[in-house]
Amino acid sequence: MRNNIVYSGADELTYEIREIVAVAKKIESLGVPIVWENIGDPVQKGHKVPTWIKEIVRDIVMSDDLAFAYSPTKGLLETREFIAKERNKQREIKGINGTKITAEDILFFNGLGDAISRVYSNLNEHVRVIGPNPAYSTHSSAEASHASSPHITYRLDPHRNWTPDLQDLRNKIKYNPAIGGILIINPDNPTGIVYSKEVLTQIVAIAREFDLFIVADEVYSNIVYGGAVMTTLSDIIGDVPAMAMKGLSKEVPWPGARCGWIEFYNTDKDAIFARYVKSLVDAKMLEVCSKLCFFSLIY
Repeated sequence: MRNNIVYSGADELTYEIREIVAVAKKIESLGVPIVWENIGDPVQKGHKVPTWIKEIVRDIVMSDDLAFAYSPTKGLLETREFIAKERNKQREIKGINGTKITAEDILFFNGLGDAISRVYSNLNEHVRVIGPNPAYSTHSSAEASHASSPHITYRLDPHRNWTPDLQDLRNKIKYNPAIGGILIINPDNPTGIVYSKEVLTQIVAIAREFDLFIVADEVYSNIVYGGAVMTTLSDIIGDVPAMAMKGLSKEVPWPGARCGWIEFYNTDKDAIFARYVKSLVDAKMLEVCSKLCFFSLIY
């Protein structure tokens, strides 16, 4: 072509979990038997969608034309109010003081894949977000693509049940001034570790010390086993600017509904973070409306 139209970060967009499928199909075509595993789709694994979900969707679609209309940019107000009320109630039950969230602190996306893409693509191209290693490729690829450079990671220690190496995290932040944010995946994908409250508190302290924001992917927060205790970012965030990614695709057997949202914390504590959050809302506004997802239909 007359001009090179390929984005400089295009080579960083990789998703091995799905890319391996094409390779496996070629091998299978040669007569080699393949045992097909699953990539986190409960329906594909045989989970049945409950009748009550189908009935709610059927009744709303058949009786309310608003189900086909544009929805507000941030998502339906009633749904966001419900989430904020529940989150604040949980904090009160746990005896946690601090800033409460409102419906305006919640932004819906077309699944967390969309949210992840938006979070990194709207960052200043010179700012990096450091994430855990082993990495989850949706985050690592999106972050690397935004910066046109390999993803920067901190070590999860396999000899300590994949607990984050906080000294490694601190050193990389200290000696790389381009790092402006820390990514936490809790419970972690792919290692499965559930971060302890103590570790999370120390990560928040590092973010506060170096004036960073935190991104917490908590899509697995309601799927914890073996007596592990899940501490959400909102439980210990204090006054540090942050966001938590939430969704239903792992705990409700309807991943195709693409229902994900972000909760923003402490946007009033930092003007730059507040402007960044506004850019995410503005970008969503350009899509005309938010996703009218399953969660919105129910609540």
